[in-house]
Amino acid sequence: MTTLLDTSAWVEYLRATGSEVNRAVRSMVGTQGHAIATTDVVIMELLSGAKDSEQRGKLWALMNRCLMLPTRPLFDYEVAAELFRRCRQAGFTPANGSDLLVAAVAIGKGVPLLAADSDFERIASVSSLRLAAV
Repeated sequence: MTTLLDTSAWVEYLRATGSEVNRAVRSMVGTQGHAIATTDVVIMELLSGAKDSEQRGKLWALMNRCLMLPTRPLFDYEVAAELFRRCRQAGFTPANGSDLLVAAVAIGKGVPLLAADSDFERIASVSSLRLAAV
Protein backbone atom coordinates (compact mmCIF):
# COMPACT_ATOMS: atom_id res chain seq x y z
CA MET A 1 0.00 0.00 0.00
CA THR A 2 1.15 3.53 -0.80
CA THR A 3 0.29 6.64 1.21
CA LEU A 4 1.14 10.22 0.29
CA LEU A 5 2.31 12.19 3.33
CA ASP A 6 1.54 15.89 3.53
CA THR A 7 4.05 18.30 5.02
CA SER A 8 1.94 18.52 8.17
CA ALA A 9 2.33 14.76 8.73
CA TRP A 10 6.11 14.98 8.29
CA VAL A 11 6.26 17.87 10.77
CA GLU A 12 4.37 15.80 13.35
CA TYR A 13 6.86 12.97 12.81
CA LEU A 14 9.98 15.16 12.84
CA ARG A 15 8.88 16.94 16.01
CA ALA A 16 7.91 13.62 17.63
CA THR A 17 4.69 15.16 18.88
CA GLY A 18 3.17 11.87 20.02
CA SER A 19 0.01 12.62 18.04
CA GLU A 20 -1.92 9.94 16.16
CA VAL A 21 -0.43 11.24 12.90
CA ASN A 22 3.08 11.12 14.38
CA ARG A 23 2.55 7.51 15.45
CA ALA A 24 1.10 6.59 12.03
CA VAL A 25 4.12 8.03 10.19
CA ARG A 26 6.52 6.34 12.61
CA SER A 27 4.77 3.04 11.95
CA MET A 28 4.93 3.53 8.17
CA VAL A 29 8.61 4.46 8.26
CA GLY A 30 9.36 1.27 10.20
CA THR A 31 7.15 -1.07 8.16
CA GLN A 32 8.39 -3.06 5.20
CA GLY A 33 5.87 -3.22 2.39
CA HIS A 34 4.31 0.16 3.09
CA ALA A 35 5.37 2.69 0.48
CA ILE A 36 5.54 6.27 1.67
CA ALA A 37 5.09 8.76 -1.13
CA THR A 38 6.00 12.42 -1.40
CA THR A 39 5.59 15.10 -4.00
CA ASP A 40 7.60 18.12 -5.08
CA VAL A 41 5.36 20.54 -3.17
CA VAL A 42 5.94 18.68 0.10
CA ILE A 43 9.70 18.56 -0.50
CA MET A 44 9.76 22.31 -1.16
CA GLU A 45 7.83 23.04 2.04
CA LEU A 46 10.03 20.78 4.17
CA LEU A 47 13.29 22.14 2.77
CA SER A 48 12.02 25.69 3.28
CA GLY A 49 11.78 24.97 7.00
CA ALA A 50 15.31 23.57 7.37
CA LYS A 51 17.26 25.63 9.88
CA ASP A 52 20.69 24.79 8.45
CA SER A 53 22.47 22.69 5.82
CA GLU A 54 22.77 19.70 8.15
CA GLN A 55 19.02 19.56 8.73
CA ARG A 56 18.46 20.13 5.00
CA GLY A 57 20.66 17.11 4.26
CA LYS A 58 18.71 14.95 6.71
CA LEU A 59 15.43 16.02 5.15
CA TRP A 60 16.75 15.18 1.67
CA ALA A 61 17.86 11.76 2.91
CA LEU A 62 14.39 11.14 4.33
CA MET A 63 12.67 12.28 1.13
CA ASN A 64 14.95 10.11 -1.00
CA ARG A 65 13.50 7.06 0.78
CA CYS A 66 10.03 7.96 -0.52
CA LEU A 67 8.25 7.15 -3.75
CA MET A 68 8.16 10.37 -5.77
CA LEU A 69 4.76 11.42 -7.13
CA PRO A 70 5.53 14.68 -8.95
CA THR A 71 2.90 17.23 -9.81
CA ARG A 72 1.84 17.02 -13.44
CA PRO A 73 2.35 20.40 -15.10
CA LEU A 74 -0.89 22.25 -15.70
CA PHE A 75 -3.12 19.21 -15.09
CA ASP A 76 -2.67 19.07 -11.30
CA TYR A 77 -2.83 22.87 -11.15
CA GLU A 78 -6.15 22.79 -12.98
CA VAL A 79 -7.43 20.15 -10.54
CA ALA A 80 -6.21 22.28 -7.62
CA ALA A 81 -8.07 25.30 -9.00
CA GLU A 82 -11.25 23.23 -9.34
CA LEU A 83 -10.83 22.02 -5.75
CA PHE A 84 -10.52 25.63 -4.63
CA ARG A 85 -13.74 26.54 -6.45
CA ARG A 86 -15.58 23.59 -4.90
CA CYS A 87 -14.35 24.51 -1.44
CA ARG A 88 -15.48 28.12 -1.88
CA GLN A 89 -18.88 26.95 -3.09
CA ALA A 90 -19.12 24.81 0.06
CA GLY A 91 -18.44 27.88 2.20
CA PHE A 92 -14.78 27.65 3.16
CA THR A 93 -11.48 28.89 1.79
CA PRO A 94 -8.44 26.57 2.06
CA ALA A 95 -5.53 28.18 3.90
CA ASN A 96 -3.02 27.75 1.07
CA GLY A 97 -2.66 26.62 -2.52
CA SER A 98 0.02 24.09 -1.67
CA ASP A 99 -2.55 21.94 0.13
CA LEU A 100 -4.71 21.98 -2.98
CA LEU A 101 -1.78 20.80 -5.12
CA VAL A 102 -0.96 17.99 -2.69
CA ALA A 103 -4.62 16.95 -2.74
CA ALA A 104 -4.63 17.05 -6.55
CA VAL A 105 -1.63 14.72 -6.66
CA ALA A 106 -3.25 12.27 -4.22
CA ILE A 107 -6.48 12.28 -6.23
CA GLY A 108 -4.67 11.90 -9.55
CA LYS A 109 -2.54 9.01 -8.33
CA GLY A 110 -5.41 7.37 -6.46
CA VAL A 111 -3.54 7.18 -3.16
CA PRO A 112 -4.72 8.13 0.32
CA LEU A 113 -3.27 11.22 1.96
CA LEU A 114 -2.06 11.40 5.55
CA ALA A 115 -2.13 14.89 7.03
CA ALA A 116 -2.42 16.74 10.32
CA ASP A 117 -4.28 19.62 8.70
CA SER A 118 -8.06 19.93 8.96
CA ASP A 119 -8.29 21.68 5.60
CA PHE A 120 -7.80 18.28 3.96
CA GLU A 121 -10.95 16.98 5.65
CA ARG A 122 -12.85 19.84 4.08
CA ILE A 123 -11.24 19.27 0.68
CA ALA A 124 -12.15 15.58 0.93
CA SER A 125 -15.78 16.51 1.64
CA VAL A 126 -16.09 18.15 -1.80
CA SER A 127 -13.90 15.78 -3.82
CA SER A 128 -12.69 12.23 -4.27
CA LEU A 129 -9.68 12.82 -1.99
CA ARG A 130 -9.18 9.81 0.29
CA LEU A 131 -7.66 10.43 3.69
CA ALA A 132 -5.51 7.77 5.33
CA ALA A 133 -6.86 6.39 8.56
CA VAL A 134 -4.81 7.01 11.69
